[in-house]
Amino acid sequence: MATVGPMIRRLRPTTVAIRRFGWRWSAGWMPRTLFGRSLLIVIVPLVVLQIVLVVIFYDRHWETVSRWLAIGVAGDVAWLVEQLEEAPDREARREILTAARRHTGFALSLEPGGVLEEATERSGFSPVEALDERLRDIFEQRLDHPFRIDTRPDQVDRVAVYVQLDDGLLRVLPDRKRVDTSTTVLLVAWMVGASLLLAVLAIYFLGRQVRPIGRLARAADSFGKGRDLGDVRLEGAIEIRQAALAYNRMRQRILRHLEQRTNMLAAVSHDLSTPLTRMALELELMGADADDPGESHPAADDQDELRALAEDVAEMRRLVDAYLDFARSEAQELMQTVPLDKLLGRIVARAVRNRQPVTFDLAQAKGVDVTVRPVAVERMLANLIDNAVRHASNVQVSVRVGRDSITCLVDDDGPGVPAAARERVFEPFYRGDTARSQPTAGIGMGLTIARDVALAHGGGISLDTSPLGGLRALVQLPR
Repeated sequence: MATVGPMIRRLRPTTVAIRRFGWRWSAGWMPRTLFGRSLLIVIVPLVVLQIVLVVIFYDRHWETVSRWLAIGVAGDVAWLVEQLEEAPDREARREILTAARRHTGFALSLEPGGVLEEATERSGFSPVEALDERLRDIFEQRLDHPFRIDTRPDQVDRVAVYVQLDDGLLRVLPDRKRVDTSTTVLLVAWMVGASLLLAVLAIYFLGRQVRPIGRLARAADSFGKGRDLGDVRLEGAIEIRQAALAYNRMRQRILRHLEQRTNMLAAVSHDLSTPLTRMALELELMGADADDPGESHPAADDQDELRALAEDVAEMRRLVDAYLDFARSEAQELMQTVPLDKLLGRIVARAVRNRQPVTFDLAQAKGVDVTVRPVAVERMLANLIDNAVRHASNVQVSVRVGRDSITCLVDDDGPGVPAAARERVFEPFYRGDTARSQPTAGIGMGLTIARDVALAHGGGISLDTSPLGGLRALVQLPR
């Protein structure tokens, strides 16, 4: 017993490797779709069962029945040969042949002086060659005379047996049914027909069961990309109906939550805007009083405090507006299918209008349509370009169009962002040690809003090192 534990430990890596290999092997040939795998579960046992039944039938029925049929024919031929050899004259042989035709149903002929021809060699394997081999074995056991068997004579419904007698050649043509059974062909035909019928029924019913799952998956994917298709129709099996019902309830909760959040933050923004506006107005009046010649001028320290307070109020207003934009996530804008070059053309016009040092490579955008929220995408790209322009002297924007996605690249030659901080700069209000971590006038919301817009479209944003030496922002959106 002491040696069992070490033995099991030595075999364990081998067992794990075998299981892992088996899983990879099965994953290679298994269909990727639920319909394909369900159909495989139905078809494979059916095919295996048919093969087993054919093998069993061939071994136990076809071989046995065909052998006994051939033994009967070989016995009749052997008896006929024996009678012909013992016949005293030609008239007796004629009577024997007539009686044999009447009782056996054979087509018989006797060629006096005939010589048996040599059998031609056949290559390969087929049911006909198998029948030839079986008949030869059985006739060799029953006949002492040279013979030749032809299972493919001119008459397709008969088998030819040639027997060499002492003074002639006997030609026997028994019905093929006497040496072979046709139930094999009927069985195979019935099995193939039944298999095809079952396969068609399986494809039809499996398709009806899988179709609601596909619709549910498309609805969930579209909803995740901001394309609300409405509630999913409840159909199919009970489990599929439960999944669709759960999706519909989840969708309604998410929409209700987004609406409540947007309304609440809009109210908060309005409530905060009022005192901020009043504070800004009072600061302007205080500044105007300070410029009045008839009034006493405040001290220099007081003027600095007024300017600092005004800047704080302005930053608070920008902070409230940015947070409201982030919370809304452009939920009220509808998805639209627009030309990509037209959408990016507005970004180019904005850069020209603001005199930004940006070069564009939009050759691949011509003739391409995208389904997006145009205003949100424009703001996302504008935030990325503004962030790059703020910290670099050279910015390049390019577009790559793939079969299923569109990639926008914003490269600059600025100081860049350390690799360890590239994920943190997407956090709301994050402020790092470098200026690159403050993308929207020091508020820390520009990259956050940009990523939120990309994720709402089913895409994403990542940061990398630019070929220009600075930072590369890679935006990927589905087509």
